[in-house]
Amino acid sequence: MDKAKKRAKSAISILFTLAAALVGMLFSPLATQAAEITEAQAADITEAQVFEWWDDGTIGAEEANEMLTLIDEGKTQEVCALAEIYANEPCGTEEQAIFADDEFAGNRTAGDTPAGKKRAGNKTAGKSRAKKPSRHYSGHLAAKVRYDSAGHVTAHREELLFNFHRATLRLGTQELLTYKGKRGEAHFGQISTRELHSEIPLDTLWGTALAYSFGALGLAGLIDTSGTLRAHASYTRGKAFTAGASLWKTADTYSVMAQAAFPFGQVAYWQQFGERTPLIHFRLHGRDSSAFSWRTTGYIHGDSLPPPARLSPSIANRRFWTTQNITYRAKKFFDTRISASARILSPLHSDSVSGRLALDISGGPPALRISAKFTCVEASENCRQTIFQGTAGTTREFSTLSTMLSGSARTQHDRTGNSWNRPRIEIGASVSEKKSGGREDMFKVTLVAPDASPRENLQIRSETRLTCDFLEFSLIATFKKSDGAKIRPAHAQISSKILF
Repeated sequence: MDKAKKRAKSAISILFTLAAALVGMLFSPLATQAAEITEAQAADITEAQVFEWWDDGTIGAEEANEMLTLIDEGKTQEVCALAEIYANEPCGTEEQAIFADDEFAGNRTAGDTPAGKKRAGNKTAGKSRAKKPSRHYSGHLAAKVRYDSAGHVTAHREELLFNFHRATLRLGTQELLTYKGKRGEAHFGQISTRELHSEIPLDTLWGTALAYSFGALGLAGLIDTSGTLRAHASYTRGKAFTAGASLWKTADTYSVMAQAAFPFGQVAYWQQFGERTPLIHFRLHGRDSSAFSWRTTGYIHGDSLPPPARLSPSIANRRFWTTQNITYRAKKFFDTRISASARILSPLHSDSVSGRLALDISGGPPALRISAKFTCVEASENCRQTIFQGTAGTTREFSTLSTMLSGSARTQHDRTGNSWNRPRIEIGASVSEKKSGGREDMFKVTLVAPDASPRENLQIRSETRLTCDFLEFSLIATFKKSDGAKIRPAHAQISSKILF
């Protein structure tokens, strides 16, 4: 599509979005509270963590770029799923939200937190902001650029965001106008998983999505420029259960999707007409507030996926994959944690099953916290290869300043030949300063010797984050030196955000 058509489509999109917002205002009662529309950020998986896995060989370049793109798009659930399948790392330490299918998740006021989490003290803050609003709008101008070793731009994302009384407008990489009221919401522009609150990842659609609630019953619809249609109905019972069903129509197929959320998980079922095997996604968990917690995630599907479902290639190429994690935490005994995790995969066109097992133990006071991790690389080979990793770290607090020093060593043992790989050694230090408003400045540097010899092979990872009332800036960079060559950059990411 040429530039002229894109401009025309963008202009038409804005007009239709304004119309959709006005329609939403007619159906939604006026409120005295100013609703802030915010995005959920990945609490556990950050760009720096992905770069670290990339540098130490846990994941490849394609997998890293896939996870970084999802972080850019705010698709935290998909990032967590890939972290578990790629890096065998449990994701989501906080208790999962109850309302995964909440069609009206954006209707919470500024003082509320996501459904299923504690809201103590937040209502008062929300009311105070409603009584004395500092301004009628807010927003930011953000840019993010990633570079390769040659200094070429490999990915970039720009965003201009305006938050109004009940509406938000995004321009840039994603063009979207959203209106959210007490009972309903409307989206127009580039709509995807986040806007439709889908448990199964979706393609990005260019169209309009509307939703409205009648007490416990909710109705929603979607239409996009390619002719994709979605009719959705949901039922919510208190704060403990919600269920919904959708009828999808694309250019040449129909499908039915159903999903349900309850206090200990979510389940989604998507059946394409004419196909024998449905697409099933489940995410079950216990309450992490207790000493004992568990979590399991999985996908089951056949050769064909119902459009517009969009799964990661690693998931789409396997008919079955699941991850499990069990954790025991003894807070009173030096905050000791014992975690066991497993990953099971089965390719589409094979009866073989691949499994990975891991045991992680950590404990100790902040002055000296020690952890050890043991990973069975392939359970089907009777754990012939085992990875051993040990870490020690210390943290000191000085008023608003916090310093940390850590070191780790990792090696792999092959039981067949009784051989050991040269250990990978890391030494890291960081300094952070807490500021008002929950902001934090931080600088971190890590020296890595992948083959236990910094003269032969050396990596330097750095992360810098600076914040103030109107500006946020971060820089993540990795430098490498090998085979007697000069030190050179490997990859980097620069992010900046101007707040207004």
